[in-house]
Amino acid sequence: MPPPGAPTERTFEFFANATPSDDPWFEKVSEWQSRAVREDPTSVNLPSGPGLYELKQAAKSDLLSVKMAGFALEQKRELARRINTWAQNQSHQFYQRDQDEDPSGDQWPTFGELLHNNGDDCDGLDLISYRLLLDFGYPRDRIYRAIVRRDSNLKNHMVTLWFEDPKDPWVIDTTGAMVLEMTRFSGVDGWTPTKMFNETEQFKVVQRVASKSLALARD
Repeated sequence: MPPPGAPTERTFEFFANATPSDDPWFEKVSEWQSRAVREDPTSVNLPSGPGLYELKQAAKSDLLSVKMAGFALEQKRELARRINTWAQNQSHQFYQRDQDEDPSGDQWPTFGELLHNNGDDCDGLDLISYRLLLDFGYPRDRIYRAIVRRDSNLKNHMVTLWFEDPKDPWVIDTTGAMVLEMTRFSGVDGWTPTKMFNETEQFKVVQRVASKSLALARD
């Protein structure tokens, strides 16, 4: 065991298997998925090209392919930052406070319902960033909606995660309640991810806590 008072480093298993018996969000996510797929089935399971993470990892020498991969990565990040900023500006105009104080009674809108209602709270406005990233060609298997919990008061919030790095995604927060700028999850304090999903898959997130002193010893 780590010595008393030793600093800890939080890591997360983002793609843990989710089942109805051990995941309180399972049924709610399943209900949203069924409506989202019926609304726009042609947008589900689009083929995706090689991920930027693989391109980055494959860059081992000073070749044209390496320079192109680096440029693509830089531009991809810049576009994601612009999407984050633009979506936050729109959320100020189209935010609608949820009238139902019971989270279990809050039905998450599909993208079509968000547009029809001309706004929502974070559960719907998150779809602005989520859909823009997909529309701009970010691989569907790297973009997920995520439920995060504020550690101080255990309130839930919805954000989008971009898994450029499979173990440390970028947080894109449409309403800015969690972070204002696009930030790696490892750089965020006071929030815990609990759930990830898209239109066809869902995962629970499992927290792993390790002593920093032990981690340094292993290095």
